[in-house]
Amino acid sequence: MSLPELSHPAIIVVLCGGVPPGWRQLLLGMEEEGIPFALHDAGDDAGPLASLAHQASNASPLAVGVAVNAQDMVVHDPHLPVERPLFVLKDHARLPAQEIRRLGCNAARLVKGLPFK
Repeated sequence: MSLPELSHPAIIVVLCGGVPPGWRQLLLGMEEEGIPFALHDAGDDAGPLASLAHQASNASPLAVGVAVNAQDMVVHDPHLPVERPLFVLKDHARLPAQEIRRLGCNAARLVKGLPFK
């Protein structure tokens, strides 16, 4: 997967295939913390989420990457092994909006060096 070069600092959020509408709470959590994001559509067959999120974290000027598909959400840091993401939210379509928003807040808090919610 090829990620675009960003002209501004932002968390890169990689979207894989069709994602349910509730995933946008993730972005609201980042906005709540005042951290910008950039969306990248990777298509349906982009690969494992942990790998995509790790690639995004390496490409992000803020060193945080997120990958989302129809089932799961993954937050990664470039200093962690690919197979060991920082956060994994399974079956997010069934979760309350505040849990998804909290994940976005925590991705932003990773950038800011604040304790997680």
